[in-house]
Amino acid sequence: MAPSFSCPRILKNKQNTQLSYELPHRIYTAKVYPIQSSNGSSVIIYGHEQGVRIVWRGGRSFKPPAPPTAAANKKSNGANNVISLDSEDEGPTAQAFQDTPEFEDEEEEIDDSRPYPETLQTLDLHFGTDVLYLSLLPASILGASGPKWQHLTVLKQKIVFTAACADNLVRLVTLPLTPPSPTSKARPEIQSNFALANVGNGSWGETVRLLGGHQKPSDGVAMTLDFTHNTPDNGEPDATSGTNIVVASHSREMKGLLLLYRVPISSASPHFEPFQTVYLPTPARSISFNPSLSGQRSHHLLVANATGACRIYDFKLVTRSPGSEDQVPENSVEQGTWLISLYPGFQNSKGDTLASQYMGAHAGFGRKTIIDAKWVSGGKAIVILLNDGEWGVWDIDGVGPGASQGLLGHQSIKGGSLTEFSISGFVDGNTKSRSSGTQQVSGSKFVPMTPGTRKSIEPFGGKGLSGPMCGQISVAEVPSSSPTNSAEDSIVFWLGESFTVIPSLTKYWTANARISTSGNPLNSTPSARATKLESVNLQGERCSGIDQIVKNNFSTGLPSDILILGEHRFTILTAGQAKALFQSTGQLALVERPAIGELDVVGIDQALLRMENGSANGFGAKMKGIVR
Repeated sequence: MAPSFSCPRILKNKQNTQLSYELPHRIYTAKVYPIQSSNGSSVIIYGHEQGVRIVWRGGRSFKPPAPPTAAANKKSNGANNVISLDSEDEGPTAQAFQDTPEFEDEEEEIDDSRPYPETLQTLDLHFGTDVLYLSLLPASILGASGPKWQHLTVLKQKIVFTAACADNLVRLVTLPLTPPSPTSKARPEIQSNFALANVGNGSWGETVRLLGGHQKPSDGVAMTLDFTHNTPDNGEPDATSGTNIVVASHSREMKGLLLLYRVPISSASPHFEPFQTVYLPTPARSISFNPSLSGQRSHHLLVANATGACRIYDFKLVTRSPGSEDQVPENSVEQGTWLISLYPGFQNSKGDTLASQYMGAHAGFGRKTIIDAKWVSGGKAIVILLNDGEWGVWDIDGVGPGASQGLLGHQSIKGGSLTEFSISGFVDGNTKSRSSGTQQVSGSKFVPMTPGTRKSIEPFGGKGLSGPMCGQISVAEVPSSSPTNSAEDSIVFWLGESFTVIPSLTKYWTANARISTSGNPLNSTPSARATKLESVNLQGERCSGIDQIVKNNFSTGLPSDILILGEHRFTILTAGQAKALFQSTGQLALVERPAIGELDVVGIDQALLRMENGSANGFGAKMKGIVR
């Protein structure tokens, strides 16, 4: 285990096992890198109050350093050394350190006393400011293979992420995907001068590009690749034309501001300004690029407004001024096009604290507040989470079971002011903690309830519902159970203190379509149901984010481990069915009860009693049925 990373605290319940890692700093965001390193480690990136930490978890461990050879020992003793007097003037300069880590051939078996993958290595990148949000390239792009994507091989060997920082800057960082060796971290120059380890110095092979333009800290970032900036006639990306990383960032400047940056991979420039500036009518809640590998669809940016609308923006479909249809002038301002707006339903008469921040006195009479929205089904559908716990899927291209046409078909849009969900459901927001404490004392019906008298009789000043509802959607591509099928989407909803998992959106969608026709709600497999995660323990801290660690092989339980972020810790939750316990005849064992996670006291007493009887009648003569 990495020396700078603590051992986790293990918590078990009937449904899942939780590994809680204590951290020495305040954390704001975390992401799991979509692909593993060369040694098979999962990579977790989280932002904290001074920068970013990268964690390599599991995989093949480092080989121990080789002992010094006899020739090296002989040279170190001073034998046969020739000293050149002019070596300081003509001698070669010291070469830069090149890290070449070596790993074992196979992964170590997990110890029963520590039933979890070890933390292999950690790396701290010091920014000198808070890192509030992180963004990664879509998993579909990083996992693309074939001759069409050979020019992305170098990019797949690096970690590429975007960090939105508190100093109003957005940083685009690249560094090797392979974990640094212990020898690299123990270099004398690093130990003597910690400033050399700061991000941007290149001590870890990293590069940093600064993206300016914001006057306030960014509220979220997204990134993708621009394959068709210079596309030949055959429509396939060309490696010689250059590949660009496109970064989108939004903030609360004005009423809402959206900035887009284009960064060539081969460029060495340290600073970039936005090539598009879009003013929004209301602040954005979340943004995400379409993960499709299609050159046209990858330009689509999903923008979810908090006041109740999701819109799709195409930054490549440039709007041209009249009289310039043939070509865009070089000095003109490039502007994309809004393609479509999608509208959820209307909220009830009860107040909505999040909507009141944007609508003031009109809160409770507008649309439902959007918590988060993400692309699913390879960028052909959109899943959305609303403040009242409702979630739904908008089928853009008709990929759902039995769908003859998508959302763009005429029959899918009804009334124009409401976009119908193809499938929907509800998750429990669990707002108990938001109004925790004693029951509010109701005022006397003979006393006028003015603001002053209300405040005087309400405990704690009536601040039980002061904060908005927090939540997020995590979508991860998991391998399909059938080799002939494509990857499936595993979805996790976080709303308030509730966490709900849909292991396979495709199976869930198909099962519910079958239920609507057959009327049998029990006609579905466990992977086709929504499961609420029970007893998630953050030890009193508020959740600040979620993500998923996709498993390589899974037979039971969830296809991914759930990463739940607190304020000074993060928890990795593994859910699965307990393995069947095999007890052979004539063998005594004390078995841990899988349902509770504690030793069965009654079973121990019975075992001791049978042992006493067995000492007289022959040990092991009647051992069958000892452990229940």
